[in-house]
Amino acid sequence: MKHFSKTIALIFLFVATSIFAGVPVKNGLVLFFPTVDMRVRDASGSKNNGQTSTITVSNSPSLVSMAQTHQLTYAAWINPASIPSEFPVLLSKGGNEPPDDFGGYEFILNAHGDHDLMFESGYFAANTGGGLINTNLGQWIHVAFTIDLDAQTVQFYVNGQPVDTSVAGGTFTDVNFDLPNNLYVGAPDPAANANRAGFDGPMREVMLFNRALSTNEIQTIFMKTTPKTGRNQGEGDHPPGN
Repeated sequence: MKHFSKTIALIFLFVATSIFAGVPVKNGLVLFFPTVDMRVRDASGSKNNGQTSTITVSNSPSLVSMAQTHQLTYAAWINPASIPSEFPVLLSKGGNEPPDDFGGYEFILNAHGDHDLMFESGYFAANTGGGLINTNLGQWIHVAFTIDLDAQTVQFYVNGQPVDTSVAGGTFTDVNFDLPNNLYVGAPDPAANANRAGFDGPMREVMLFNRALSTNEIQTIFMKTTPKTGRNQGEGDHPPGN
């Protein structure tokens, strides 16, 4: 039994090491999910198989370590099938809804078409213009965001390229990364505003860093993590332009 347990442990170590070795940028990485959508097999034999589309992560010191570094980067491949509500959530560990969802960090889409990507943390908000996500449904799109509170810089990226980014509310001193809430991928925080909704579509290569990555690092992630098409994926399941 001891030999069996040791073998299992080595297998898990090999798998974890192999996955981490495939990450093109490792410095400051605190969260990495190669995929959010996984098929769950029904072990009863009745073939009532399921599919996950969201992930919940318990709060941990690494997920609030941005409070010490004063920096954060989020990156992910998304393939939105629709914009199902006013503000679908890509990743949430907080937001702008007091008292229990005020601060932290939240990345959302915007159904209105004027600001496709948005970042919220308490009174602070940053966004892009339109024409980036809502007009490209059914395609793989790489989105990224960096913020440096000390340098007072904020930047969204789409498909490896920086896009127009504006501070829409608050100041950099309003950002509070040290929020004890759990982290949600593809789903809103339960304490979030009622206008939030789950993300509709597959998501890949979700990464979170406790530092602000450079433009070159964002472009490296974009180029080296392109989702692969699978037999059961939709016709539009490929990066734009491929």
